Amino acid sequence: MTNKKFKCFDLNVSDNIANLVLSRPNELNTMSRDFWVELGSILEEINRNSDIRVVVMSSTGKHFCAGMDLGAFSNGVEDIPDDKKPDSARIGEALYRVAKELQGYISNLEKIRVPVIAAIQGGCIGGAVDMVTACDIRLASKEAFFCIQEINIGMAADVGTLQRLPKIIPDSKMREMAYTGRRMYADEAKESGLISDMYETQEEMLEGANKLAKEIASKSPVAIYGLKAVMNYSRDHSVSDGLEYNALWSGAMLSQKDMTEAITANMEKRDASFDDMVDVKKFNESGS
Repeated sequence: MTNKKFKCFDLNVSDNIANLVLSRPNELNTMSRDFWVELGSILEEINRNSDIRVVVMSSTGKHFCAGMDLGAFSNGVEDIPDDKKPDSARIGEALYRVAKELQGYISNLEKIRVPVIAAIQGGCIGGAVDMVTACDIRLASKEAFFCIQEINIGMAADVGTLQRLPKIIPDSKMREMAYTGRRMYADEAKESGLISDMYETQEEMLEGANKLAKEIASKSPVAIYGLKAVMNYSRDHSVSDGLEYNALWSGAMLSQKDMTEAITANMEKRDASFDDMVDVKKFNESGS
């Protein structure tokens, strides 16, 4: 078992499952600068850890995440004297780079090789919607709600919600949420397909999330990686392109060993046992 504490997260790895927990309940788990930096480094660590086969992302306190800490958008321009401030084009380009960086952190939830299950209680607001829509599976407790908060503070969401949410729920409903900033509660979220299941309590939800994670972790990690890669690619491409990618993936990474083990275990009425993936070191890490 591995346990690590960060400023904004706790990371616990056991039995091939990584539990990534937002751990600033007193601050409503808002997305501060530390949050973004830590999220990026933790996801990179998870992706390189061959022992991890699935992630459960959960939270602490009343709300899952109250969204962006607006201080994270600060780029120092406001501290420059008026007579020395850059022109609007240069300020705009700086903000563009900030948005691209934040988009990259969220997109890493899709890019890592293992599925991510989001377990949501209370409010999932603003940037938190960007985050959970990049996860593979979403579960929620019955009091949970989702809100595209950006319109309520005079801006358009820009870190992934507008791109991913219309591919999860009906476009008309998504646009209504984006234009009004209204809350979508868990029952409506389940009906719309935003979440897979709804639970009476947070405790029951976490139990359900970890039960689901355990089932996923019991499967071939190569096959799970292939499923995630192909489904993500197919979502954003034509059927023809998706089929081509699927065929190339199968030709390159179909594991005869895992197939034999899965079939044999089924015939022998036992749990299958699959090898972990191979650890990959950073180029700047020592090979010793």
